[in-house]
Amino acid sequence: MNLLERANRQTDSAEVYEIVSSSVPVSFSSGELESVKNVETSGVALRVIDGGKLGFSTTTDPGNGKGIVDRALETAGFGDEAGFEFSNPSDGKSLNTYDPEITEIGAKELIDYGREVIDRLSGFDPELEIDVDLNRSVGKTRISNSNGLNVSEDKTKLSLSLEIKKVGQEDIFTFHESLVAQHLDQFDIERPTEKAIQKVKWAEREAKIERGSYPIIFTPRGTLVLLVPLLAGFNGKYVYQGASPLEGKLGERAFADSLNILDYGSMEGSPTRRSFDDEGTPVEKVDLISNGEVKNFLYDLQTAGQADVEPTGNGLKGGLISGSDFRSAPSISPTTLIIEPGEEKFGGMISGLDEGLVVDQVLGLGQGNTLSGEFSNNVSVAYKVEDGAIVGKVKDTMIAGNVYELLKQGVKLGKETEWVGGGLSAPALALEAVNVVRKG
Repeated sequence: MNLLERANRQTDSAEVYEIVSSSVPVSFSSGELESVKNVETSGVALRVIDGGKLGFSTTTDPGNGKGIVDRALETAGFGDEAGFEFSNPSDGKSLNTYDPEITEIGAKELIDYGREVIDRLSGFDPELEIDVDLNRSVGKTRISNSNGLNVSEDKTKLSLSLEIKKVGQEDIFTFHESLVAQHLDQFDIERPTEKAIQKVKWAEREAKIERGSYPIIFTPRGTLVLLVPLLAGFNGKYVYQGASPLEGKLGERAFADSLNILDYGSMEGSPTRRSFDDEGTPVEKVDLISNGEVKNFLYDLQTAGQADVEPTGNGLKGGLISGSDFRSAPSISPTTLIIEPGEEKFGGMISGLDEGLVVDQVLGLGQGNTLSGEFSNNVSVAYKVEDGAIVGKVKDTMIAGNVYELLKQGVKLGKETEWVGGGLSAPALALEAVNVVRKG
């Protein structure tokens, strides 16, 4: 008897989420090879609805069907009311999420990638401390449930993460770069390497900025400062509870006309492309903001059932930045978030500034009253702009504001886009007046 059959006999309805994967993580510390591993992962997550309540259990021993079902039933006794039914079968498309070329990549190739990046960066500046993490993974996800759903998807992934440190006399300049690919032709290690070199060049000198309100250009990675509180407002759970500032504003123009944001997990070319979410709901394009107008919110099965709307395919075991883990229950999250570009090149955005900042990375994303749209962050990687040119890095500086106020008008979007962490495609985004505070 398989797990779903056993669960069906003991509960009102059930869903089985299975994952099997193999990965080869390789790590370099301070430019030297530190570790090489081969990791095999398999796991099962079971959700049940029993007596109208939701239960959840996980295991790495799928052969122990009785144990996982009993534990799920036990949690259902204390679980949330289930305001939904598990996904029905659909005619969702099967997408190309697997590259056999990536499956052939082993530890040697990953080590070669790492050494190539390290050699390039060390050749530019021998004083850089360079940590590199690479990983090749191949996995299969399968979801089946009591309603007859039975979907599966094979995926490949190749990733590179850089942490660069430059130790000065009075400070340590640290930043991160990353690259994620689902297909080998997406894996261009020159891109994060060149971006890293540019950031080190910009940081060669130090600049200061006084307290005040200034124009700020957020790099594609820097837009996360704005997206974290903004996405809380588009979370269907908070909309249903009446806690989102966007509750009741569906169809209204709440943002600048230039702003277009969508969630598009099935988009061709996405490094994290998928056919369905972690509840088996097909993933489609969901417009969130179209020419400044609020178009949709994001829903998983539970919140869609409570709000009496259709789910949007956004029930994920993870989030915009974090990776998925079969041990976590699905919750509302974007799949592949897209900020559509504008017409101005990044260099032109900088040359048009008399005085302001370019913000790339901050400390502690999500600080401030996120649900109200507030953010308040110490910058870790930011540069001063004077007379249309970057003149140096800034430190001991904080930025703050409210995304709903800042994104209403004066939003400029760059022409070039970048993938950030595999789940976000964004251009640079410029705002007219953000509060800047210099500490000390």
